[in-house]
Amino acid sequence: MTTLIKKITLLMTVALIAAMSACSDDDSNPQPNPTEYTSAEAYLEEIGFSGSVLIRQGDTDLVRKGFGMADLANGTSNDPSLIYRIGSVTKSFTSAAIVNLKKDGLIESFDQPLSDFDDEFPQGDQITIRHLMTHHSGIPDYVGPIEAYVEENNYFFDTEEIFDIVMESIVEDGLIFTPGEVFSYSNSNYLIMGILIEELTGKTYQEYLQEKVYAPLNLLHTAKGPDAITGTERVRGYSDGLEVGAYQMQIAYSAGEIESTIADLEKWGDAMLGNYYTAEEKEVVFAAPTGQDGLNAPGAGWFTLNIEDQVIYHHGGNIDGFTSFLALIPESDGLIILLSNEQDKDEQRNQILETIMKNEF
Repeated sequence: MTTLIKKITLLMTVALIAAMSACSDDDSNPQPNPTEYTSAEAYLEEIGFSGSVLIRQGDTDLVRKGFGMADLANGTSNDPSLIYRIGSVTKSFTSAAIVNLKKDGLIESFDQPLSDFDDEFPQGDQITIRHLMTHHSGIPDYVGPIEAYVEENNYFFDTEEIFDIVMESIVEDGLIFTPGEVFSYSNSNYLIMGILIEELTGKTYQEYLQEKVYAPLNLLHTAKGPDAITGTERVRGYSDGLEVGAYQMQIAYSAGEIESTIADLEKWGDAMLGNYYTAEEKEVVFAAPTGQDGLNAPGAGWFTLNIEDQVIYHHGGNIDGFTSFLALIPESDGLIILLSNEQDKDEQRNQILETIMKNEF
């Protein structure tokens, strides 16, 4: 175990250096330049989007349709009724679970330090729950290094082992920055929150979500995704045109393990636009807009963005074989949901958002 921790913490250090030196994490593949915009559906067809989409304003669907193939081998088309991995859109659910911990009296404040719950967590007296929720903790990200180790060594991780690696990396190398001073997106924050949820409730992460989110909102097809994609109800995922194999979903855990459908995410989006949260809770979850177009402000499981003089709350996801996106547009009572079964389509996702906001909202 000690040798494994040393190897992974070294990988985390290398990944941190690479992340700090990188200028962008956008998809490097150039996107098609569409002709004159005529409709959202025609635009999505023209750029070659593969997946399912809901674009809705009020009660009016602008698009609710599948595009491209769900299963190339069997000739099955994408359809909104099918199930997709949603990756980091999972974080909006984890954030909701943390808010429910406070409702249930299991935490006193979002500003409680981790040392209140685990006195052995390194520098836990400096890191608060709010720092985790908003990616201001200074804890390095584990996902890239863990995935690289799995690929090179065919190793099976459990979540507690990953948690130990994250803690050891802090012991060995410290935090990236003083908590609260800087924003730095890290899946480690949400993995720690998932473990906290389980320790405080005595339930699994998914059991608590079932109680507090899935059942109350009647989300029938939202759950932890399986490692191997099976069944005709699930869409196959692709990377560079090749179908992806099994993925250890416990690596993603509370940072990205959920699968869902267009209909379920529509209910989730409507709950966010509605009264799932109190006004006070919304101030915690949704960051105030910066007022500058194209500049994100980090909230808890959501980012706040200004485009075309409108405020958008959003989060995207990118996991083995899939790219996802969920956006709320309160002023227009709008929703944009993109579930793609192609990996690393971040640039395409950004292009779609900008185009749809410009032409439809």
